[in-house]
Amino acid sequence: MASAQKAKVSLRGVPLVEQIVARLRPHVTVAGGDAGMLDRLENRLQVELPPTLRTFLAFDFTFASFGARWRGRGRFGRSGSSSGSNSSSVGPRISSLRSLADSMVELGFSEARLRRRLVRLPNLPNDPWNALYLGESRSDGELPILGLITDATSVLPYVRYTGFDLYLLEQSGLANLTEAARLDDLDSHLILNPELSSLNPDEDFDPSF
Repeated sequence: MASAQKAKVSLRGVPLVEQIVARLRPHVTVAGGDAGMLDRLENRLQVELPPTLRTFLAFDFTFASFGARWRGRGRFGRSGSSSGSNSSSVGPRISSLRSLADSMVELGFSEARLRRRLVRLPNLPNDPWNALYLGESRSDGELPILGLITDATSVLPYVRYTGFDLYLLEQSGLANLTEAARLDDLDSHLILNPELSSLNPDEDFDPSF
């Protein structure tokens, strides 16, 4: 599964996340969220967690397994251990595109019109920011993950991954995906969230961080 080459994805969904977790588990000490904690998180987000994201958060609630160099960890709250968790452990940092743009760069703004809220996900330094889009989920329960890039003060969002399993596979460094793999079944998301159809980054856009 790990490869420095562009890779196609054969295993998908929860089985893929379980395989990634199995690779991470022997090398890290992390705390996951139990079922009650994840249910409370869904109540706070007002959407059902994608099954792939829920599976990962049950293993690592704060993305600590990604390592110290990753930015945007702990976006869903703090976690002590999966046993005896309480409501105060759940505190998703729900944001808007306007707020994320302002946080990303001084005087940052975006012309995109997205009414739905977002939760920033971890990214490597100097990489595009990632954000879970709290819109309508497709039939497999997955939500799109946006990428955010910036040029001076302008922040441009685009659909970067069509499932958390694809985000996890590439962002954890286990594969380097093709654009087609990252955007697998994109049309299903666009039908449910037509406002995302206009988020097409210019191929010549030169992001600076």
